[in-house]
Amino acid sequence: MPSEFSVEITDSPNPSAKVVSLKGELDESVLDGLKTQLDPLLNDANMVTMVLNFQDLEFINSKGIGFLVSIHTHLSKDARKMIMVAASEAVMDVISLVGLTSIIPYFATMDEATATL
Repeated sequence: MPSEFSVEITDSPNPSAKVVSLKGELDESVLDGLKTQLDPLLNDANMVTMVLNFQDLEFINSKGIGFLVSIHTHLSKDARKMIMVAASEAVMDVISLVGLTSIIPYFATMDEATATL
């Protein structure tokens, strides 16, 4: 049985950045709910950087990847950015395979990511 998907949005040390921690499995069954939760952030001009924390993300499929690309595109239009942090080996395999790390910066730890904010 798949684990329950959840999202936690927290502040980062930098007031213009928000940390979005994803837990569980990111696939088409959770995208509508995730979009609803992220829309206020995406529409907040004060948020310049979205840090996606994948530490507790167990699975991502092509629909999840497509969703991440759409968020990245949305943020880029306003000169904002997204960074990815702390993916498990399984998730990292997928995001590397599709070349996501070539368009969205990736950091192994939250400390490394927040040092760039």
